[in-house]
Amino acid sequence: MESQAISVAAAKSQSVTPSTRRLVIRLEIISKGAPCPLVRRRLNRGALLLILGAVAVLLSWVGISVFRTEPASTPAATEGAPSSESQSQASAPPSPISEVIPEVPRSAQKTIRGTVRVSVRVIVDKEGTVLVATSDDPGPSRYFEWLAIQASKKWIFAPMDSEERRIMLVRFNFTRAGTTARANSLQ
Repeated sequence: MESQAISVAAAKSQSVTPSTRRLVIRLEIISKGAPCPLVRRRLNRGALLLILGAVAVLLSWVGISVFRTEPASTPAATEGAPSSESQSQASAPPSPISEVIPEVPRSAQKTIRGTVRVSVRVIVDKEGTVLVATSDDPGPSRYFEWLAIQASKKWIFAPMDSEERRIMLVRFNFTRAGTTARANSLQ
């Protein structure tokens, strides 16, 4: 009986045009372990914003702690009253003896719109000589930053009695009319 059903089905399939034949293969995969469902979960918008906010706060905290300048520690006086040397240093404004203003070529001066501000951090030794000059705020132009750093290295400040090095901030303002500079103590 089964063979007759197969032959009838074969006869019917031969009468049908070859373009409509279909081959269906069914497979069953049997695994030895427990089935592992593949489910992808998407984070909802609130959870994603919470994670991004936490990352932003963490990066801000790291950035602030890296770039924060710590004031130099001062030894405590033995009698409780500040010494006359520390009083004179604290009250004495930064006093540059020799200020070097960079010479800006006329062609570069013509490119200035408004004011180009550049700040340079300098470390000054006991004698008033600049040991190191680095960019604190480079401003919009690397060229004017370079001019400011080169000029800052040539500044000379008033000597100090203290062995401590001073950190000064020299601010340059470049305009079409000319260049100005001033120094402030960071300590």
